[in-house]
Amino acid sequence: MAASAAAGAGGEPQKQLLSIICDFAAEKSHGERRVSDLKRRLDDVRAASDAAAAELEAAKRAREDAEQELRGSQVQVAIAAASIQALEATISHLQEEISKVGSDLDALKGKGNIERDEFISHMNQLNSKIRQFQQTVSVELKGEKCSELPSGGGKQGQHVRDGSEIMESEGILKDLIDKASNVDAELHVLEEEYQKDLLNYDKVRQELADIQAKRALMEAVMGEMKQLQELGEYPFLVLSEVSEPVTSTYI
Repeated sequence: MAASAAAGAGGEPQKQLLSIICDFAAEKSHGERRVSDLKRRLDDVRAASDAAAAELEAAKRAREDAEQELRGSQVQVAIAAASIQALEATISHLQEEISKVGSDLDALKGKGNIERDEFISHMNQLNSKIRQFQQTVSVELKGEKCSELPSGGGKQGQHVRDGSEIMESEGILKDLIDKASNVDAELHVLEEEYQKDLLNYDKVRQELADIQAKRALMEAVMGEMKQLQELGEYPFLVLSEVSEPVTSTYI
């Protein structure tokens, strides 16, 4: 009885030791699995961190390129704005020139109309005098044989006066013809200048429209570049979100 009790008392510590060993082995196995899981998670986090860092560097380079292009576009926009201002000033000057030439052309046309009317009036008067002179000469030639000598001298004086008036009228007619020719020449020159100014005006307007379209396009490109620049800050947020799990894992 005593021997069996002693044997039972001696087996109890062995059971406890065996239980401790089993618990230690189980705890060790669980710890190893946990360490393995943590290592695997750490590797995943490091890989994600490396990928995020690579994306960050790429985003930085893209942002630098976008900023450089943006600065270049801003310079081009400034140049385009200066060109637009210069073209607008040129258009304003051309409009003033066109208005001035148009006024001169209208005035010259009015002057030409007046001188043409005067020319026609003098022509009618001259034609009337020529007809009267022809009628007088015809009548006098018919009655020349029946006329007396004293009266013939008075008629000869009348012929001289009529001839002088005709010569004077012919001189006036020549002057009017010269004036009309000069007016027509000036009118032709002014019309050519007016048409030339109109062509220049249309050309400058087309250039202005092209530059305005180019400016609108560059402003749109600048807007997109600004959006890309703002999007370039996104990798910073991704990296900070990835860094938080890594920190908590080590803790």
